[in-house]
Amino acid sequence: MYSTLIAIAIPPVLLLLAMGALSRIGDRGLVARELKRKALHISIGLTALSFPLFLNTASTIIAALGLVMVWLIAVRHNAGLRRRFGTVLHDIPRESFGEIYFAISIASLLLLTQNEPIFFVIPILILALADAFAAIVGKAFPVGPLSGIARGKTTAGCATFFVVAFAISFWSLESFADLPMVHVLLVATVLAVTTCGAEALSHRGIDNLIVPAMAYLILLFSNIPDGAGKTTMAQLQLGFGAMMAGL
Repeated sequence: MYSTLIAIAIPPVLLLLAMGALSRIGDRGLVARELKRKALHISIGLTALSFPLFLNTASTIIAALGLVMVWLIAVRHNAGLRRRFGTVLHDIPRESFGEIYFAISIASLLLLTQNEPIFFVIPILILALADAFAAIVGKAFPVGPLSGIARGKTTAGCATFFVVAFAISFWSLESFADLPMVHVLLVATVLAVTTCGAEALSHRGIDNLIVPAMAYLILLFSNIPDGAGKTTMAQLQLGFGAMMAGL
């Protein structure tokens, strides 16, 4: 029981600490507003890769999501919490619900992929890294601004997203799925093209929901061998379980 409560508390506590630290850094003017947002994006995304080690039942996943959602909503609506923890998210002039969508995506993937670790890892890495690096490069090198529904995005940012998403997909499939090289290249390319397009056409943070959903659906219909990466995940879970048992 004690270890279960600790497991449920880990995601909201990590989020609180990251938001507090990055808000303070940003308030001191040490980093640009967009950079601190993406630093939170990357840190939470990479941290989420460990969640399958201890959030491995529907009840713990839903409980952790509930705590995270309560915290995010409180920061959004409470002035004191917003000043201390929320400037990392809410000091931009546009309305976004990206942090809410991010939490929902992580929890949904945890629920859907408990027996298929690679179906969790690839969408989360694309969301955490490809999206963040695309935004950073697009702001730093605003080459080829797009118009229409993709207004606000750039060719440089989209190209960065494609390259990072392809690299993540190729490495993950090559390392953990027993697939022919042609199959790996094809799936990685489809993942990169589709998620890049979804990100380019998304606004107000909805890409945090659409991008991982698209990646998951593509993997689901790509004839990935059952249990890809499951042995590695099982070994990590055993180690984490032993550590929790010793607390």
